[in-house]
Amino acid sequence: MSKKINISIGIIAVLAIAGLIVYHEYTKPFYPDITFPRPFKGVENAKVKIVEYSDFQCPACKAATEMVKTLDEKYGYEIKLEFKYFPLVSIHENSFAAAMAAECANDQGKFWAYHDELFAHQDSLQKSDLVSFAQNLGLDVASFTACLESNAKSKIVREDMGAGNKLGINATPTFFVDGEKVENWPELDKIVGQKLGRP
Repeated sequence: MSKKINISIGIIAVLAIAGLIVYHEYTKPFYPDITFPRPFKGVENAKVKIVEYSDFQCPACKAATEMVKTLDEKYGYEIKLEFKYFPLVSIHENSFAAAMAAECANDQGKFWAYHDELFAHQDSLQKSDLVSFAQNLGLDVASFTACLESNAKSKIVREDMGAGNKLGINATPTFFVDGEKVENWPELDKIVGQKLGRP
C-alpha cells in the first residue's frame, strides 16, 4: 500500500512541477518580436570599423566610455563603433539583465542614453533600478518592463556572448579595429588615428 502511495505522490509532484512550468510560460508578459538595428556610433559605411565587447558592471568598461566618447567626437563621420554585450555573469550577477535592459531601451531608440545611465549607476543594477532608468529617460515603461520580464532580448545577448567566446574574449572591455584585437585599449585613439592616416 505504501508503495502505491509513494508512486501517487511522485506522480502528483511531477504534475505539479509541469503545471508550474506551463503557468510560468503562459503568464509571461507579451512582448512583440521587434527587430531594431543594433546600436552603433558613427556611420554605416565607415573607413574604420570598431567593435566593443562590454559588461555594464565592469569598472574598466565604465572607464572606457570616455575613450568611446573621444573617438566619436574626433572621428564620428569616419568610423563605425558597434557595441556588443559580453556580461561576465560569473562575477557580475546583474550584468546579463542590464544587457537585456539596454536592448529593450534600444527598441525605443534610446540605447546610448540608457547605456550611459547604466554605467553612471553600475553599482545599482537591480530590476527596480533598470525600470527606474527607463522612466527617467522617458521610455514607455510598460513596454520596457514587458520586454525585460519576458526575456525577449536574451537571445541577442547570448549571441553576442557566443561570438565573443569564439573570438577568445575572456575580459572586458575588448575592442577590435577592422577585425584585429586591440591588446591595450587605452591606445585605441592612437590606433584609429593611424588607420585614418592622422598624425
